[in-house]
Amino acid sequence: MEHYTKNIYIILILIFSFTIFSCAKKSDTSSTTTTTEVEGIWKTVCYLDSDDISYITTITVSGTDALETIEAHTDSSCANDWYKWDYSFSSLSIEDEVTFDDGTKGHKYTLNVASTNFTPQSSSYVSTLNSTSMCGYSDWTLNSSKDLAGVTCGAVTYNLKNTTGKGLYNLVGNNLFLGGFITTGSYPTTVSTEITYVKQ
Repeated sequence: MEHYTKNIYIILILIFSFTIFSCAKKSDTSSTTTTTEVEGIWKTVCYLDSDDISYITTITVSGTDALETIEAHTDSSCANDWYKWDYSFSSLSIEDEVTFDDGTKGHKYTLNVASTNFTPQSSSYVSTLNSTSMCGYSDWTLNSSKDLAGVTCGAVTYNLKNTTGKGLYNLVGNNLFLGGFITTGSYPTTVSTEITYVKQ
């Protein structure tokens, strides 16, 4: 769990330790637009991260609300559940359009943290969480979530509710690519092209 918390907010979503990126040239417009082009459900295939943990990530956008569900699995085919994160966001606002080096386009965006729910899905993992009092709790139960917004878990403190983050996305047909979730400073300038979210 601690490994994952170090990486999670690099993605609305999102997040991950991959190294191939697409760079934005510049903002083309300065007006706010609607969330229409990212409305719906976006999902990855089962993928393996750098620590040999398999994930499936789903992002659901409805109006100005967004939900990112990250499911961790103990096998390479994502058949055996381990734990999942449900990151809820509100006040999604699509900002300036950007043009990337390859000519494709996307937008900057902002959103607010609504909740950060963690759910253990393995009995053995529940035992581990309780024996180590993970995040200060020793009453973890199977398939029951805890909202960890603002909570410190080891060396990681999760963002408080209503924290505003800045992000960047690149939309190519039915494929969505995401940049970082940044709560201080400027917008991210790159998106990861190693993880593809496909429109469902």
